[in-house]
Order: sequence, then C-alpha cells, then structure tokens
Amino acid sequence: MIICSPHVGVAPESSSGGEVYERELLKHLALLGAEIELILPGRAPVWADIPNWHVSRTRLPRGFRWYVSNLVFPPYIKRVYDRRPFDLLRVHSLRFVGPAALWARRRYRLPVPVVAHHHHVDANWLNPVIERRVVEACDLVVTVSEFSRMQLASDLGVRTDHVAVVYDGIGKEFESQPKDEKLAARLGMRDVKTLLFLGGLKPRKNLGVLLEAFRLVLRERKHAHGVQLLLAGRGESEAALRRQTLQLGLEGAVHFAGFVPEGEKVAWYNLADIFVLPSRLEGFGLVAAEAMACGKPVVASRAGALPEVVADSETGILCDPDDPADFARAILRLLDNPSLGRTMGKAGLARVKRLFQWDESARRTLAIYERAVRECGKGRTRA
Repeated sequence: MIICSPHVGVAPESSSGGEVYERELLKHLALLGAEIELILPGRAPVWADIPNWHVSRTRLPRGFRWYVSNLVFPPYIKRVYDRRPFDLLRVHSLRFVGPAALWARRRYRLPVPVVAHHHHVDANWLNPVIERRVVEACDLVVTVSEFSRMQLASDLGVRTDHVAVVYDGIGKEFESQPKDEKLAARLGMRDVKTLLFLGGLKPRKNLGVLLEAFRLVLRERKHAHGVQLLLAGRGESEAALRRQTLQLGLEGAVHFAGFVPEGEKVAWYNLADIFVLPSRLEGFGLVAAEAMACGKPVVASRAGALPEVVADSETGILCDPDDPADFARAILRLLDNPSLGRTMGKAGLARVKRLFQWDESARRTLAIYERAVRECGKGRTRA
C-alpha cells in the first residue's frame, strides 16, 4: 500500500505527544511494508534512515500555520499522485491538513479514500467550521482513545459510526533501569524522593493544581526536604508557574529542567519515584504510558483519556483535576508506602505490554486503511 501523508512535522525531537505519535506510527507502518509518501515543509527535520519513507519538500520552510498549510499542500498532493499514484490520502490533523486533503481529492478527482487521525478537541470557535466538516467528509477516522471518539460526538456533534479507536504504542526503549547517578547528581536528585512531570508546560496540563498539591505534601510530610518536584519541559505557562512557585514558597523544592531530548527520556523517567500528570485534557496520555513502561506508579487526573491508560488503584491513582488535596493524598500514600508504588509499577508495565504496543497499533491501523481502500473501490468514497 502506498500512503500519502502531508505533514506539518514529524521531528526526531519533539515535546508534542501528537508529533511523537505520528513519527512512531508512520515508522511502524513502513516497517510493515507500507510505502509512506511524506510531504513536509522545506526545512522540517526528519529521520533520514527509515525504510519505505519517501520525502517531498514544499518551497516554504517549517512553521506552517493551519490556514497556510491548507493552501500550500493541495498542489503538492497532486504532484505526488502524478509521480506515484498512492492508494490512500492520510490526514494527521483535522485543522492543519484536513481541508487540504479533501480539496485536493475533489479538485484533482483523485480516486482515493481520505482517512483522518484525531487526538482530542480543544475548545475553539472554528471547530464547527473546520473540524466538524472534515470528520464528516472523511471516509474513516482513527482516534487514539474511546474518550477522543466520544468527544467528537459530544463536542462536535458528528456521527461516529465511521470512527475507529486504536491506542498509541510505547517504544521498546522505555523500560525500568537503574537510576542514572550522574544525571541525579547533576539535578540534585541523588538522595531524594522525586516526583516527575514530563511534557509541555501549557494550560491544559493543569500544573498550577500540581504546585498547590505539592505545597500540601510538603506541609504534611515530616521530612519535607527529602521530596522534590521535577518539571521537565517547556511551554507558554512556564513564567506563570515560576511565579506561582515563588508565591507558594516552593523555591528549592521545585526544579524547572527545560526540554528533555528523546534519547534521554528513559533516564529521566527512571529518576522518578512517582510520575505525575494532572492534565485536564489528554486524547491519550503518552507520557503516562511511557512512565508505566519504566515501572513507575502514576498519579494522574480522572479526566480525558487518562482513565483508559492508568488503571485506578492498579497502575496508579486517579484524582479530581480541580482538587489539589486529592492529588496530595495520592502522592503521600505512595511516598509513605514504597511497596505499593513498586506493585503499581509492575502492574503498569504489564498493562503497557498488553495494550500499548506500536507493532499492534500499526497492524490495526493498516487494516483500517485497507478497509478504506476496499470501500473506495466499491464507489463509497465521499465527494
């Protein structure tokens, strides 16, 4: 099968769970034998050694906005089809690529199905204008969780009988390892209990509630100096979070570590005693599953798709995203009972091996693509 996938980016280094998903899924589809025709901005970074990846470049450099990408991509889609007729046109983002793929198919009369991938819906006044119309016009849609499938119906009001759920996978490099003592020493985490958040510092990650919870943890814990919170990542909320840290008197106990490269993530997860993810919205929650693969108990919000990833009271503890005290109780329970954390860590690893594997995700996705191609051949593709 030949798959055309116009893309804003599949960078080898990214703090975006969605971009990691795209990069890994496309790699594993290629390893199954699918030929991937990628269309990328002119200077967008990309892996150079993936078999069956073929990269076309636009004249514009990296950094497309959604209204630019939808104007740029259609003629490039046509050029790829003229050079190498593909079987399926793939949409990695409803807003950034969806209109372009549908316009290209209609304008150039391409006899191929359009299949979209979807993670979650962010509140925006354009959702009914763009996202809803793209979902309705695509032949099939793949979401990464039952939550994201149901959100299409609840937030966009679209039918979901053509929507399939395929969970994310976790790379085999994510595994339990001994603590990297050099990294721990560099961060000042050698002889402390470490709470780790890893991801973008953005509003929906709800990190203000985590800081409030951490203040309560330090108030209750007798040896407060032995617990540290490590925030690994960058984002628009960083300045506000630094101010809140000072206001709460947490300086010295909260560490802003900045961006963590892909190749170092496993070592960072293995620094943690507890992984924390207080997000109000996750279409899947890739970092929670990565932490579980490294044998870490997870304290997360009872929100979005996180209850599908973290089994409450089995692989971690789910909390009210609006209640810092609830998070504090969960964290203290694990700090005061290390054996419970180890038990949850082992259960988390087993859950990842059972449910969240890229090989299986790619096989199921490819089966959905094959179904779309078969139905297109029967004349069922939408105009």
